[in-house]
Amino acid sequence: MKIAISVGEESGDILGSDLMDSLFDHNKDIEFIGLGGDKMIGKGLNSLFPYEEISKMGFIDPLFSIKNLLKRRKQLIDYFISEKPDFFIGIDSPSFNLGISKRLKSKIDIHTIQYVCPQVWAWRKNRLKKFSKYLDHIFCLYKFETKILESSNINSTFVGHPLAENIEIDIDKNHYKELLNLDKSDVCIALLPGSRDSEIKSHIKEFFLIAEHYQNKNNRLKFILSLTKNSKKYNFESQIQKLKNISISYDDSQRVLSASDYSIITSGTATLEGALSKTPMIVIYKTNLLSYFIMSKLIQTKFISLPNILYGKNIVNEILQSDVNKENLIRELDKLMSEDNSQMNSSFKSLHHSLINNDKSKFFNVLNSM
Repeated sequence: MKIAISVGEESGDILGSDLMDSLFDHNKDIEFIGLGGDKMIGKGLNSLFPYEEISKMGFIDPLFSIKNLLKRRKQLIDYFISEKPDFFIGIDSPSFNLGISKRLKSKIDIHTIQYVCPQVWAWRKNRLKKFSKYLDHIFCLYKFETKILESSNINSTFVGHPLAENIEIDIDKNHYKELLNLDKSDVCIALLPGSRDSEIKSHIKEFFLIAEHYQNKNNRLKFILSLTKNSKKYNFESQIQKLKNISISYDDSQRVLSASDYSIITSGTATLEGALSKTPMIVIYKTNLLSYFIMSKLIQTKFISLPNILYGKNIVNEILQSDVNKENLIRELDKLMSEDNSQMNSSFKSLHHSLINNDKSKFFNVLNSM
């Protein structure tokens, strides 16, 4: 069996790695080809090019790289057509991967699957009608998505979220502090600016400013800036030399969040990781004005963070655009640290349980039935 696969960001690499493990458990002879990150490469995928090249977000940022994005997508499509795989699985990144599915369906005999349902419940619901023309199946992270897809006669399976299955329900913060050599008496605050270059540039300044503010105000507060390895190019270490209360951790967000008492997280998959780690959080997001204007007109949900969207109400505070500044972050962090967060953590636990699907055959059974 030969499976073509395409991943466009770090969270997709996590999902792809789990998918490969699950399928290898049932068939050791599967050959994976296409595009992925370090975790998938470590399991045998020969990635055609670094996935960071297509890791763009929003409506404006991809436009600046459109020529390269289209070039790389055509390269993948041509490669898949020549290799004639049995399946194509596009993992998240719908703007990039759905175009691959559509093109492959018109050129070769192949089964196409999208892993992570495009967020039709958040924006552009009219896309649903088109999916059945070039997608044979959708693997859904959330149960409610299967009902939406069923109403449009689109085959789907709730597979759960691997983060929910790999993170324990009850988190021992002190245990993780020991693993990271952190002082248990300190109050640890995780800072996650995002994984994409544009997100990091939008949020990093405020993180340094609040660390500087607390350095002389409260010596018990210790900040951990959690970054991907791709962020090493910025050499943030040189920028924090005068700050004694902040450290940097690369490619270890799960353990950082599990060890932290509080967090400030840029909207994205990391907010779900924070919830599963039972870490009270503030969610932030800032992008260029044009992207935000377009997004605000299209998005049909009241919230931007996954915990709030999935729970259906405001359980974590969200700060957007110009409100993402030093003064507001300090005020909201002080508030978060002074409040009783037991209800928030209870909601996180409930959410955690809802995202678990321990059926180890869930992926293989779908492929085997096609």
